[in-house]
Amino acid sequence: MKAKFLVALGLLMLVGVAGAVLMFSGRRPEWTTASPQARAEFERGLDALQKIYYNEAAKDFAKAVELDPNFVVAKRFLLMMKDSPSSKKEAEEIIGQLKGADLSKLTGRERFLITYALANHDKDPAKAQKILQDFAASNPNDPYALDLLASAATARQDWAEARRLLTRLIEVAPNRVVAYNQLGYLEMGMGRFAEAEKLFETYRYIAPDQANPHDSLGELFILIGRYDDARRELEDALRIRPDFCASYEHLVILALVDGRPEEAQQAMARAGKTGGCPEYSIKAMRCRIAVWVPFLASDWQALWKGEQTECTEKDGRDPVLNLWAALATGRRADAEGIVTKIRDDVAKMPAGAPGRRYAEALLAHMEGAILVSQGQAAEAAERFRFADEGFSYREIGPGIFKLVNRVVLARALQAVGSREQAQAVLAEARAVNAKFVDRLKALTVPLAPS
Repeated sequence: MKAKFLVALGLLMLVGVAGAVLMFSGRRPEWTTASPQARAEFERGLDALQKIYYNEAAKDFAKAVELDPNFVVAKRFLLMMKDSPSSKKEAEEIIGQLKGADLSKLTGRERFLITYALANHDKDPAKAQKILQDFAASNPNDPYALDLLASAATARQDWAEARRLLTRLIEVAPNRVVAYNQLGYLEMGMGRFAEAEKLFETYRYIAPDQANPHDSLGELFILIGRYDDARRELEDALRIRPDFCASYEHLVILALVDGRPEEAQQAMARAGKTGGCPEYSIKAMRCRIAVWVPFLASDWQALWKGEQTECTEKDGRDPVLNLWAALATGRRADAEGIVTKIRDDVAKMPAGAPGRRYAEALLAHMEGAILVSQGQAAEAAERFRFADEGFSYREIGPGIFKLVNRVVLARALQAVGSREQAQAVLAEARAVNAKFVDRLKALTVPLAPS
C-alpha cells in the first residue's frame, strides 16, 4: 500500500511540474484534447497523411475521435478522408458537428484549420481566402498555412509563388518531406521535366521506405513516355506498400497509353484483391479501360457504349471523350447536352474557386469540338488555344489531356492552312511524349475536318 501511495504521489508531482512548466512558459498543447491516447492516434494519422497513406490516416483519425468525441480538430482531418461519393453522408455529419462545436477553447491554428475547411465546404472561396490570409499574416511560418497558401497558388498556376512557399515550408518544417513531392509536381506543371525528376529523386532519397516517391516518379515517366521506367517505379511503390491505390491507378493508365489493355485489366484485378482501393476507385479504373481501349482504336460506337454502360459522373466519366463519341456517331443532341451541362457547371463556380481555371479550359476544348463539327475550324482553333493555356502537365490526367488538346489544335490549324503553326504545336507535344502523340496522330479523330 505504501509503495502504491508513493507512486501515486510521484505521478501527481510530475503532473504538477508539467503543468507549471506549461503555465510559466505560456505554452499550450499543440492539439486540444483531454486524451493522451487520442492525441497519439491523431499524430499517427498526421504522419500517415504526410506519407500519402490515406487509408491508414483515416483509421487513425477515426480512432482519435472515438477516444475523444470532443477532439474537434481530429474531426476536421477525418473530414478530409471523406471525399468520396460513398462517404457523403458521413462527411455531412462531421460538417454539422464542426459547425456546432465551441472553438473558443482551441488553439489559433485549430480554429483556423476548422473555419477554413468550413468556408471551403460552403463554397465561399472569398471567405476561405480571407481566413487563410489573416492567419498567415499573424503566423507567417506556420507549416499548415504555408502548405495551404502553396496549394492556392498552384491552383491558379502561380508557379513562382507556389515554389517560394514550398521552399519556405521545407525551411521551417524539414520533416515535411512531401514538400519535395509538391515541388516536383510544380516543375511538371511548367514542363520542366528534368527538374521534376531531380526533385522526385531527392524525395525518394530522403524517404526511401515510402511508396509515394516511387509513385510520383512513375507518374512523371508515364507522361514523358519512359514507360519501362514508369512500370519499374510503380512496382517498387507496390512492393513497399501493396495497398497503395494510386500506383494501381497509374499502372492502369500506363498500360492504356502504352497500348496494353490486358495489363490494364490485370492491374485493376490486383487493386481489387488488396483491399486498399475503395470501390469508387475500382469503378473509375473499369470506366477508364472501357473508354480508352476503343478511343485508341477509333471505335467511337464502342466508346459511346462503354461510357453509357461502365461509367457514371461519380465514377470518372470523361465528358470530352463522351462528346467526341457523340459527334462521331451522329448524336448531336447528346453532344450539345454534354457541353451545356459543363457550361452550366462552370457558371455556378465562384470566380475564385481553385478549379475554375481548369474547368474553363475543359469547356473551351469542348466548345472547340462543337465548332469544328460545324466547319468553323478557325474559331475552334482559338478555343483550343485557350484550353491549352489553362491545362498544365502537373498531373498525369490533365497532362495527357493537354497533349490530346494540342494534337486537336494542330489539326484545326492545319484545316485553316496554318501549316507551320500546326507543325510547331505538334513538335512541342512530341517533345513531351512522342510515342503517345504519334498514336494520337494515327487516330480517326472526329475533330479533323478534311
